[in-house]
Amino acid sequence: MIKFEYFLFENFDADEESQNPNNPRNLLGQETDAILSLIAQKPANTCIYSDCCDKSNAFLVQKLIDGGILRLNGKTLNFDCPVFLREDAAVLHEAIAEKATALVDLLESRITEIRICCSQIQNGFSIEQNLYHILCGMVFDGHFFDYLGAKGALTTSRHHPSGLDYLSVIYEKCDELQTLSDGLLCSYNRLVNDTCSLQSFGDANGNRFDFYRFFRLMERGNIPAELKDAEAILHENYGGANKDALLSEVLSLIQTGRCALAAMNLLERFGYVQNGNICVPIYTPEDQKYIMEIEGIIEKCLGEAMSGTLNDLASSIDITAVKHGVDQLEIANELYHILFGLVNEELVLRGTVAMPPHIPGEGRYFKCIEVYR
Repeated sequence: MIKFEYFLFENFDADEESQNPNNPRNLLGQETDAILSLIAQKPANTCIYSDCCDKSNAFLVQKLIDGGILRLNGKTLNFDCPVFLREDAAVLHEAIAEKATALVDLLESRITEIRICCSQIQNGFSIEQNLYHILCGMVFDGHFFDYLGAKGALTTSRHHPSGLDYLSVIYEKCDELQTLSDGLLCSYNRLVNDTCSLQSFGDANGNRFDFYRFFRLMERGNIPAELKDAEAILHENYGGANKDALLSEVLSLIQTGRCALAAMNLLERFGYVQNGNICVPIYTPEDQKYIMEIEGIIEKCLGEAMSGTLNDLASSIDITAVKHGVDQLEIANELYHILFGLVNEELVLRGTVAMPPHIPGEGRYFKCIEVYR
């Protein structure tokens, strides 16, 4: 049986929908591996529904169809979301790596202008570290999704019969694909509301010690022993995984230099505070004009090239998802993750942005805080 990794890009509040039975995080796992394996091991359009579905798993198969993981075409089952198998790895590496290098070459022609703009952000951190958060995270894993979506190069949304809006991406667990899924700098973890965000950006090669993951573990009742103390603090002071209460204290600390002791202890525990002071970059509303200027520079420099690259890849690349007739714009979304992840790796390699530290068991990442008002 093939084992898979499941990635979800949610356009819904993960906290509010944590117990929703239609939330795909409550569906995907070891039981679905067996069903997907049967389909993956056969050529597209040849897996007969009755070969995969019996009384024991009919409910789960239907859930996978309703959730946009599988598609029933007459009597056959195909994948209905981007799925990447071991045999796709070589094609993906060859097709995308060269294009990523060419895009960075284009970007380097504007780097002096970008650095001058970034130097206006006075938060006590280097231009390279600020550019890591701004270029690698806010622009490529934020603004550019909206830009490319508006250009019709990819989609960032899929509404499901459940009423939830999300995209699903599935990778076979194997060394050949690991560097394109977990290994690239293309993963945002953000505990966010409308006032501020505690976030980290890096690869997914481990279990990050950050608030987003912590809150997801609390939802599942799966807190490891080393985080039991943090869980106790939240329960005793905020009644559980109350992100608004915690983020309110973060905003207070930034604006007044003071917050509740419980919140301070948690922020120290998760590495956002050291000796009572915030020790990660903070991006305020006043910084937004400089961030937007950088977004504009990169859009003019790379926008058309990035859009054209994605259109070419998603329409012509010889991979499983294309063979199964998965929506081209959903395929392009994940190809963009690989593309900008490789761009980010090249930016780190050239020293254009700071190199995030590798933390054993957690992967490579930097933390920061954004304030929205």
